[in-house]
Amino acid sequence: MSFDLQIEPEWNVIKKIKERIQAEPALDGPGADFRDAALLTAIELVENGLKYSEGPGAFPVKFHFEVNGGECLIEVMNFSASAVHKTTLLQLVERVRAEDPFTLYVERLEQVKDRPDGYSRMGLIRIAYEAEFSLSAKITGDLITLSARRALSSASSAGSESEL
Repeated sequence: MSFDLQIEPEWNVIKKIKERIQAEPALDGPGADFRDAALLTAIELVENGLKYSEGPGAFPVKFHFEVNGGECLIEVMNFSASAVHKTTLLQLVERVRAEDPFTLYVERLEQVKDRPDGYSRMGLIRIAYEAEFSLSAKITGDLITLSARRALSSASSAGSESEL
């Protein structure tokens, strides 16, 4: 099962995505915690795509949700001409992939507490730590594709650990 959306810069799209994921029967098996993790991931990726899209032809942002082969895949594609943004994004995704998500989460909370600048920049870290999705980023010219993946089976094992 999969669905795709093209998103103009309107924040009400979050409600539409939430409704589609909540109604997704393929997520019935993994349970409510997995569905919540998928929702968090989808919302954080869409917010990131909307916030950082810029330049001519920046919209629409494209959203893809798929459950297939025992895996949940969520992707957001947006355009940005900013070399600084693209470099920063790639560096953050690499850190999230290479380091302990909990450590990054605590580190970022400390930075926000000590130097609040109005931006938490926690979204991608939350995806890795709270939702337990793995992240990857691909940049082709000005097209940014952020992907988040998680095995459906990891939902079952995580649920059994939390019941102990």
